[in-house]
Amino acid sequence: MSIGFNKIILPRYVYTGPGIIKELPIVLNSLVVSKARVMLISGSNETQKISQDSIKPVLEREGLEVDSIFINDMKDFVENIHEHIHKIKESDPRIILGIGGGKAIDSAKLLASISNKRFMSIPTNASHDGVSSPVISFVLSLYLRSKYDLKIELKAPVAILADLNFIMKCPKKSLIAGVGDLIAKKIAVKDWQLAHMLRGEEYSEYAASMALMSARLIEDNISEISKFDEKAFSIVLKALIGSGIGISVAGSSRPASGSEHLFSHALDILAEKYGFKNELHGLQCGLGTIIMSQLHGMNYKKIKQLLKKINAPTNSEEIGIEKEYLIKAVMLSNKIRKDRYTILGESDISYNTAEKLLKRVEVI
Repeated sequence: MSIGFNKIILPRYVYTGPGIIKELPIVLNSLVVSKARVMLISGSNETQKISQDSIKPVLEREGLEVDSIFINDMKDFVENIHEHIHKIKESDPRIILGIGGGKAIDSAKLLASISNKRFMSIPTNASHDGVSSPVISFVLSLYLRSKYDLKIELKAPVAILADLNFIMKCPKKSLIAGVGDLIAKKIAVKDWQLAHMLRGEEYSEYAASMALMSARLIEDNISEISKFDEKAFSIVLKALIGSGIGISVAGSSRPASGSEHLFSHALDILAEKYGFKNELHGLQCGLGTIIMSQLHGMNYKKIKQLLKKINAPTNSEEIGIEKEYLIKAVMLSNKIRKDRYTILGESDISYNTAEKLLKRVEVI
């Protein structure tokens, strides 16, 4: 029997806590980044202020030269990606720092991977596990595929510095989205197990356990999380980091993304097509978890009750998306990734079937 080669790249340093940004020079020194040039990539509003007012001065005091890129929106980023790549090539930084939410961190991750540079993650919210994973969002992937024929091996960050003083300033809604993204792992792992049994897909018990442990951390501490205090942010953040590392162990997003994520992706596609406003990824995944739990024979009411404890949306009215689009999203979900077998199967899902499912779990 031959054993296949499996490359796992994990963050070397993970720092979390209030005021932890002061450790940035120490981490950079450990990564042999001193008296060199670094590139900061952030959003264009609040995260730009953090980048330029809180992080850049710390680096300059250490004798580092600092260049910056600001990301407005994903479409604009993709349209101008060659300019950003050129700027990084000209600057030739020793490391790239992604500062912000999913948009900034995904952009930094992508540019670092294309440019063969190391990447550090400095999140300013706790809404997604991309902070520690080697994958980018579905929406960014969609925009990239529509414009370019890029095949890139994405890198996980070499280090994560998550300063709670920054993260606690993000809206409560972002933390709620983080909880939704984490509860979703229960469905993702069940879908993965199903694909392993029915399709012979490679399965990692260790990676699956990491994903389930992240979900369980949320379930066991939901009362604490509902206080939205420092401890709440710390719990969710650590669970998200653990989930992202599980993706690195698996070598794919399988332990973190199943039919519930496909439902969220479907809503993103439909929002682009029909012009309605979609919601944060994690909020949509939370709703998807309720729906898919019924198909897996789980107790959907228990998941609903858990999400309600933090005021997460659990139906059409609360998430602000019309029922017609939710029905269409269920119908579209198993068409998005033909390579990802889930509880939704491969056959067409009729309008009536989707509608009955959503009514059964009281989403519409």
